[in-house]
Amino acid sequence: MEKMLKTAIESVRAAAGICTQVQAQLVSEDTLVKKDRSPVTVADFASQALICTALKENFPQISIVGEEDAADLRQAENSELLEKINGFLADWTKDAVLGGIDYGNGEPAKEFWTLDPIDGTKGFLRGQQYAMALALIRNGKPVLGVLGCPNLGEKGTLMYAIRGEGAFSADLYSDDFKQVQVTRGGLDAPVRFLESVESGHSDHGLQGVIKGVFGERAQSVRYDSQVKYAVLSRGEADVYLRLPNPASPDYREKIWDHAAGAIIVQEAGGRVTDISGKDLDFSAGKKLFNNRGVVVTNGPLHDEIITLIQKNK
Repeated sequence: MEKMLKTAIESVRAAAGICTQVQAQLVSEDTLVKKDRSPVTVADFASQALICTALKENFPQISIVGEEDAADLRQAENSELLEKINGFLADWTKDAVLGGIDYGNGEPAKEFWTLDPIDGTKGFLRGQQYAMALALIRNGKPVLGVLGCPNLGEKGTLMYAIRGEGAFSADLYSDDFKQVQVTRGGLDAPVRFLESVESGHSDHGLQGVIKGVFGERAQSVRYDSQVKYAVLSRGEADVYLRLPNPASPDYREKIWDHAAGAIIVQEAGGRVTDISGKDLDFSAGKKLFNNRGVVVTNGPLHDEIITLIQKNK
């Protein structure tokens, strides 16, 4: 596990450095206006290539389930995009880039890695919050998680957790890790709800009802991506809800959107379940097919939140 953690941290840091360069050089003021996603696509592919190659070189027997694959990049019409990616991985051949991306085409198994090379694409394009999220799954549960959050805090943030050993945080390029814990709060303490910047990510009507129960104690904190898990685990928020949208009853969350964040919050003393209070099951494929929605809290609020969801859904 020590070698796994070291490899995970080093590769996520390296990917964060590449993504920071891409964001600085390619994201412009009119990126969002023109709906140009090419900068985040470059960073996404470069990040996956870098992290997956490091994992495969060190742990060749372990499958990697990543978000991206290189099939489209192999098409002639995307040669310019591949050139841009290669420009940020300058000492790599194009075949090495494509092969690194495709290392992430593995399938879930008894033990596997799962990776979101950039979680929070619109946050990235706005120059705001996004994350690299990597987790090791064993028997359907995360046992190691790493989150790289380049824009969280003045120097960026890197967090990790190992099952049973706690959750830790440091500046992105520092090894001065400090253990983190959620904030328990008291009966009169504010209840800080983490909300997505993008409005389509949850049932905001139901979330509004739940917030209303807490009256003036309820506050909103907005972040993109799994940065929300990082913020909650550091005691800077109390509740994060991914409530199923009634308009999409068959929707299930993707495993790479929650695995790393979930273990970090749990090891910081919080709780992570679905809306019925069941543990998240990462053994059912690339989505959480055995769960509906996700509820993340500081712990003491969890049962009350679950009860409110079941009562009002």
